[in-house]
Amino acid sequence: MTAAPVLILHAAGLDAACADLLGVDGAISVTLPGHGIRRRQRPGLQLEDMADEIAGWVRTPVHVVGLSLGGMVAQHLALAHPGSVHSLVLACTTARTPTEILVDRAAATESDPTERTVATTLERWFTADFLAATPEPEALAYARRCLQNIDKASFADIWRAMADHDVLDRLGEITAPTTCLAGKHDVSTPPQELITLAERLPNARYVEIDAPHMAPLEKPNEFRQALSDHLAWVGGA
Repeated sequence: MTAAPVLILHAAGLDAACADLLGVDGAISVTLPGHGIRRRQRPGLQLEDMADEIAGWVRTPVHVVGLSLGGMVAQHLALAHPGSVHSLVLACTTARTPTEILVDRAAATESDPTERTVATTLERWFTADFLAATPEPEALAYARRCLQNIDKASFADIWRAMADHDVLDRLGEITAPTTCLAGKHDVSTPPQELITLAERLPNARYVEIDAPHMAPLEKPNEFRQALSDHLAWVGGA
């Protein structure tokens, strides 16, 4: 039997190229609406819409690896289209977002200079040592480039869509085996959020790695090992 493909869903502000930096053999990826070359989508686009789009082209069940925003979309995919999901890795994400914080962030994204938005976002995502590294790591340069190029209105729309995310009371409906992967130093989505996910999901385990919010980019080796362990756990290696 052929193993199910691995689908990687990127974080807010990034794009499908994020998967290339992870070095996961055979992985497939997608640029979510409002990101990269896709620019601004229709007003009011929700995470459910992103999940529906993915379900429209997934032909066989996949191992879904979702980072931050991607993890939220993965939850909606598992809820609305369980037949598309073989298993889940929910990395540095949450079942319920802090609505007011994200609404305020959307407004700041629209009004602040781009460089301020880029700087504050990178500070949430990476450790100080990684940000100060010379020469600049390829993953950091990639993230910076994505944030500099994304349309302000698109980015604000994405934060607002994330602000509406709340599936905490529906987690019991997700039966796919799930690894809830936390970054020990994640200040954006603290480990407790992933612990809560693991406690609420009926077939889940909690894993923590020594990493910040953007764990796959700053600690790709540790992230790949966690993914390999997950696939072995679900029998998909």
